[in-house]
Amino acid sequence: MKTSWTDQGWHWNAVWQAPQHPLTRVVVAFHGFGRPCEEMLAYLPLYEEGTAMLSVGVAHQNGSHPPLDGPTQAVLKPEHMATTLDAWLEDLVGTNLQNICLELLGYSLGGRIAMALLECQPERWNGLTLLAPDGFKKNTLYRFVVETAAGRASWIWMDRHASGIRALIRSLRRARILPAQLEHFALHHTEDHEMRALVSNTWMTTRMFWPTKAGMHRSWTQMAQLGGHVHVVFGDRDAIIPRSWARGWDQLVDHPQVRFLTIPAGHVMHHISIVQSLKRTIFPSDD
Repeated sequence: MKTSWTDQGWHWNAVWQAPQHPLTRVVVAFHGFGRPCEEMLAYLPLYEEGTAMLSVGVAHQNGSHPPLDGPTQAVLKPEHMATTLDAWLEDLVGTNLQNICLELLGYSLGGRIAMALLECQPERWNGLTLLAPDGFKKNTLYRFVVETAAGRASWIWMDRHASGIRALIRSLRRARILPAQLEHFALHHTEDHEMRALVSNTWMTTRMFWPTKAGMHRSWTQMAQLGGHVHVVFGDRDAIIPRSWARGWDQLVDHPQVRFLTIPAGHVMHHISIVQSLKRTIFPSDD
């Protein structure tokens, strides 16, 4: 079913799917850029029976938005979203929530959201699964656009001259400088003014959602020592977020419950066959 929550003007839409049998686990999931909340339900087979999922719309997407009486690019703090999730989950599950195992799941952009939430509230979560996750490396374009005035001005200029930028992207592909995945990714995210505004608004509103190595070391260590798990999965053909972006992060915690894994896939991971591959990779003892 669809559900929503509003706090201090911030509004989130989500999809809630609960099991028929007794509830033992709740997975809070965050989708990739421009993807529907419903897509994350494809990953429910990764979890045991008794698992419910709350798939939350990232700000500016799927109807989630900042306060309507404030700036479009208002900045959301991870701590605010964490307390919102506490209240939302208690409303959905009831007072029994303290006896339920809570996990985070993030795909692509959603991985960055999930890690930031874990860092500000590590004692809250029992597991973390990241699929093709953003959050380990800020690429040059992101740093320029989000963190500098010149970059923000350049993005506005690019929006006004998008046809030329898109022609450049195609020429780089023809010259084999860009791989096909990156060409498709770049063209999709610059296809019209609405999409370019969505990119800018999402980047600016979620710019505090960046995990730190110190925070992940602390959170992952605590989670593993308490019996939780951390699974970070990349596709071996992913040209959008390659595993190399996590170099160094995969050495933060030397514990069997913290694993960096690779599966045969590109950036898209929600198809049935890939979910089955994920399950075999994450839980090999179930074969």
